[in-house]
Amino acid sequence: MTTAADVSQETTDALAVLKTRLQRGMKGFTDDYPDWSEQDQDAKMSTFKPEPSDFPVPDLVYFMMRYVMQWKTSGREEKVRWTLYGSIDGTPVLFEMRKFGFTIGIHEGGTVSRERVVGQLQAGLKEVEKFLEPFAHHQVENGHVMIVNRLWEFEDRYRFFRDLADKAYRRAKTRKKKTAVVEGHPLTGLMANVVAEINRSTQANREGFYHSTAMVDAYFSALEHRLVLLRAFTGSAFTDGAVLSLLAARWDEKLKLVVPATETKKLAPILGKMREIKERIRNPFAHGGNENDRGSLFFHLPQVGAIPGNFSGFGRSVRFSVVPIESQSHTEICRTFDELNALLETGPLERPHRMVKGGIDPSFDAAAIKEYAEAISGTDADLDHYIDWWNQEYDRHANMDF
Repeated sequence: MTTAADVSQETTDALAVLKTRLQRGMKGFTDDYPDWSEQDQDAKMSTFKPEPSDFPVPDLVYFMMRYVMQWKTSGREEKVRWTLYGSIDGTPVLFEMRKFGFTIGIHEGGTVSRERVVGQLQAGLKEVEKFLEPFAHHQVENGHVMIVNRLWEFEDRYRFFRDLADKAYRRAKTRKKKTAVVEGHPLTGLMANVVAEINRSTQANREGFYHSTAMVDAYFSALEHRLVLLRAFTGSAFTDGAVLSLLAARWDEKLKLVVPATETKKLAPILGKMREIKERIRNPFAHGGNENDRGSLFFHLPQVGAIPGNFSGFGRSVRFSVVPIESQSHTEICRTFDELNALLETGPLERPHRMVKGGIDPSFDAAAIKEYAEAISGTDADLDHYIDWWNQEYDRHANMDF
């Protein structure tokens, strides 16, 4: 049987092996650092911020230099999360995670170049990432993960295209009051005005169609993101591998996982309409015009011509009309989306959805799921307090107000 002490020793041994590998590529990096006062240190260190893309995950530098290379460290401090202290070929250097970015400091009297520091750090991180890969895989497989709540972004994109589509379809229905003055025969002027109005209305409807298809695509993306977040706040614990299964599930499967059985009767008609929207509109425009019922394929019927592969089912195709999505269809789609939103935001899901709207980034481990369940099962005041507390902690961490 493997004990906690054995695991700790295994980890210590593995880190020692990693340190040996790192020392080959980070030659000259040592953990010695002068015993300066803070004022002396500030005066003697020249700092710079490398390109963000050079170190997109600065906390990996912290792991490498503190837990593997065993450099001295300090923090947390005001607007500073952590600072690491050491030397390169005897020149004192520091690495610091500040509010406005990862910062490197080099002693002004030294000969170590910025390029060398950046290059050797990046080489070391490649070894660290190889070392951490099995652990990361284990954590993900077992649900010890967090997902960033970006519902506002997905919702904004959906609302943006919905608003544009609404305006375009309204414009198509509103006749221009001012008519063009055309010289010549009265009928010539009349026909010119009629043609101009038809063209104007058609163009507005076409713009509505473009925005409406973008809206549909944005809504399904927002829905899948919303459902993943909601699943974390339903209170049910995850078994091994369940988080990855959740992410891989189809949108309708996610929906069934989230919506309680007591709401099945309300969900059934909405789900039917959502599937129709998915099959008739979303999928064809997201997959190059291909329709699952062969509606995008035409076979040649001798002595007759091209016949759609779904026969009379072509009447349900988005290509049946000149403008694939007309104003009435757009309105019906929006009504269905609103019905589904209402189902996900009220009744048994009202409190879990308040957690989603509260901006909480959910974790999926058992302790976090239990914590969410306790907050949701309390009073309204308890739930509001939890959401406020979480956001205050997030803001404190993001702003480094330690």
